[in-house]
Amino acid sequence: MYRGNIFFNISIRWYALLWCIALSCAVKSTYAQDTSVIRSRNFGIQNEIYFNDSLWYFHAGDLTRAQQSEASTTGWDTLHYTAFGKENAPRGWRGVGWFGSWIRVDTDLVNKKLSLRINHDGASEIFLDGRPVGGYGKVGNSAKEMVAMSARRELIPIWLPDTRPHLITIHYSNFFEVYANFYGFQTWIGDYNQLAPKIQTANQRFNYMLMCAAAQLILGLLHLLLFLFYPRQKLNLYYALFVLLVGINGIGIYLFYRTNTPVVQYFSQSLIDEGKVVMMWAAVMLLYILDYRKPPLWRRIALTTVCALYFIAYIYKFLNHIEYWVDYFALVFLICMMDGFWSVFHLIKKKQKGAWLISAGVVVIILLYYFAWDDVFHLWPYQLNSMRLLVMAVGELMLPLCLSLYLALNFARTNESLTAKLFEVETLSALALAQETEKRELIAGEAKRLEELVRQRTAELREQADKLRTMDLVKSRFFTNITHEFKTPLTLIINPAKELIAETVDENVQRYSRLILNNASRLLQLINQLLDLSRLENGSMEVNRAPLDLVALIRMHILSYESLIKQKEISLHFTSYWDKLWILGDRDKLDAIVINLISNALKFTDKGKVEIVLQQDDELPGENFSFTIKDTGQGIPSGKLPYVFDRFYQVDPSDTRSAEGTGIGLAVTKELVELMRGQIRIESEADLFTEVLITMPYQVANAASEHILEILPAGVSPSVTVHEQATDVGEDKPLVLLIEDHQELRDFIQQSLKDNYRILTATDGKEGIAFAMEHIPNLIITDLMMPHVDGYEVSSTLKKDVKTSHIPIIILTAKADTDSRIQGIETGADAYLAKPFEKRELFALMENLITVRNQLREHYSKQDLWFSNALSMPSIERDFITRVRSAVESHLNEEGYSADQLARDMGLSRTQLHRKLKGLINQSPGELIRIVRLQYAHDLLQRRVATIAEVAYMVGFGSPASFSASFSRHFGFAPKTVPAI
Repeated sequence: MYRGNIFFNISIRWYALLWCIALSCAVKSTYAQDTSVIRSRNFGIQNEIYFNDSLWYFHAGDLTRAQQSEASTTGWDTLHYTAFGKENAPRGWRGVGWFGSWIRVDTDLVNKKLSLRINHDGASEIFLDGRPVGGYGKVGNSAKEMVAMSARRELIPIWLPDTRPHLITIHYSNFFEVYANFYGFQTWIGDYNQLAPKIQTANQRFNYMLMCAAAQLILGLLHLLLFLFYPRQKLNLYYALFVLLVGINGIGIYLFYRTNTPVVQYFSQSLIDEGKVVMMWAAVMLLYILDYRKPPLWRRIALTTVCALYFIAYIYKFLNHIEYWVDYFALVFLICMMDGFWSVFHLIKKKQKGAWLISAGVVVIILLYYFAWDDVFHLWPYQLNSMRLLVMAVGELMLPLCLSLYLALNFARTNESLTAKLFEVETLSALALAQETEKRELIAGEAKRLEELVRQRTAELREQADKLRTMDLVKSRFFTNITHEFKTPLTLIINPAKELIAETVDENVQRYSRLILNNASRLLQLINQLLDLSRLENGSMEVNRAPLDLVALIRMHILSYESLIKQKEISLHFTSYWDKLWILGDRDKLDAIVINLISNALKFTDKGKVEIVLQQDDELPGENFSFTIKDTGQGIPSGKLPYVFDRFYQVDPSDTRSAEGTGIGLAVTKELVELMRGQIRIESEADLFTEVLITMPYQVANAASEHILEILPAGVSPSVTVHEQATDVGEDKPLVLLIEDHQELRDFIQQSLKDNYRILTATDGKEGIAFAMEHIPNLIITDLMMPHVDGYEVSSTLKKDVKTSHIPIIILTAKADTDSRIQGIETGADAYLAKPFEKRELFALMENLITVRNQLREHYSKQDLWFSNALSMPSIERDFITRVRSAVESHLNEEGYSADQLARDMGLSRTQLHRKLKGLINQSPGELIRIVRLQYAHDLLQRRVATIAEVAYMVGFGSPASFSASFSRHFGFAPKTVPAI
């Protein structure tokens, strides 16, 4: 029993061993049958073998990493052609899959460097025995995940260490399907060391081909520039068009063979097809132009029709992904080019020099198309494809070069002919001039006519130049005005802020805070208007609609101007056909529209009437409201009415306009209205009325459930003008007249100066001149841009008037350019301070001017220089002193002649005369009369004209004793000691 079991076990083991040997042989025979054998003798002259129709295996699903590394095709479907298309795709193909093939090599290829080359329009990952060896693009399970890449001229090096079968596995995906008959891929295996230099050489040939295309483009651009310089020569245009098309077509061919992007390759193929059609049309038209100058109409129509049909057909082919068809274009190309050659033959018959160059170029192009481009006779094997393309690229240069030579020769001949003609003309002109002297009068008359024509043209140019200067002046004035608008608020932001830092908490803190807030808000509004204008111009402004009560919005803005309405004594009436009108609207834009219109109406109306009406507009379809605002203010001249909505336009652009502005309010309003699909129009008559009407569609909205806070927009709080009187400060402090139309700036300067000066304020230049004449201040500070009278006129008027000519004047302005400064100095201003100014600088300037004036006053009063050396004084002051002396001298012997009488003789009030003399020579009128009397007495005593008593009565003293006392006090010695002359 035991031995039997032993033999039984031995027999089973031998049986199992025999079964394994048989199975192994079966597997080897199977592998041997399914394995492609690669032999070096099969490489041929291309040094590679085509591997598409070998036995392949296909797996439609995905593989795990373990399955990828197993090197097995068990359970895979067989496949005999990998360059499949839409019609012959493998079973289960859904755009991605695994492909495998077993290969082995002869002993002479073992461990030899081989190359694997693959051509596809998708993405691939390549494995050898489960190990990755390369790939192109990014494989994915959808079009979004994958990145397609074509690398048909790239080599992947591989080595096979033995003659055993090895598995090449390709994970491949193609969801773009650029070509309908090529969804799959092509593969080649070859000798890397032999194949790599050939591919490198082919790539160099492609680069040379690109250089040829660049040369063609340069040549075409050159002749295009020649056409632009001389448009009458149409030949240059057609030549440039032809050569540029040849160059572009060359670039298309280069991209077709060199690009790694399948879509670009497909587009390049379409560009080549359509480009050759347009090239043919341009070439034949160029030949027509050479012969006919203006080709016959039927030839142009026939050629253009044929080319248009082919062009449309190639576009149809491109859009429908048709890859191969019979189009007989080679035959049509031959017919059209022979027709063009017929034109060249005409040139040769006409014995046109150089025409043989064109004929040679045409023959080369025809031969090139059939033997290289289309390769009708199949002369070029696949391995010489790059050479074929290079020959084609170089050959395409022949016709442009022949044409360039022809044009150059033709130009040289034309230039030579013109030179000869010019010499002949000069000779004939000299003979005609010598023989026909009687025609000189005619020539003179013609010259006179031409001179008149030149004068007329010069006048027209001068008029145009004046218009341009006017436009430039308008622009400059606008930027000056906008600078003024910006710099005044900046002044009021900077200085109060410094005061807040420097001072402790008191009443001034609240005042300066309000000042900063108001002017910052005003500056913000100006900036917002400019930003709105920029957004409207760029088309980037959007309408943000929300429920709002339009009636309440208008009432709120009317109430915000209540104090200004009362101050200007304006009667304002608002009529609405609704108690409440809830609409979907953009609140910010409606705020801007209503504020601009109401502020304009109030700004240009004084003691008048403003009527505002909101009502339903029944004339337009749908829901529309009309908003009308009419005032009885200044009105607009009819000639300026068409321009009021232009950007930066101002009806009154002068420095003395009655209201500030930048000229953008109405422009922004109009564009905002049109943005919300509304319309705006304006009617006006100068000095009568202005009426603005807005019609706008609206959408009714439900009343808001929550209370909407009505916020007063920044910068709309009107200022109330208060006529200031001199502040109650000690009489010994200098009196300063401040002329400024901006109330807040006027208040700020007044508050800053009140501790050291007596302040007198005026709201405009006209009022300032009147105050200066009446009060004769020690110093005047004036703004430049003011209503009615500007700062220049204030300075000029006061400096020319004898009563105020001595008063120092400081001009404050945003116009800081050199011309404005020179103009201010020419009017007599003593200082020119630009906004925004530093308060300390203003204080220092004031102190300096007052000190200089005091020094001059002390200088003239010292030793009575005003009497003895008046020539050193300014002319207007010298004339004034001379008049005063003459008035006193004419009443010298009158004891009762007083300061009142002197003031009447000078045409001034006693106060005016007193302030004038004190400011000029530091003498009161009484003191001046006494000094004049004593100076004349001194002169009489020196000349011994009379006795002391007689001299006393001659100069208006009542008694000799009084005269002697006054004389001694003034001169420091008695009358009797005066030496004789």
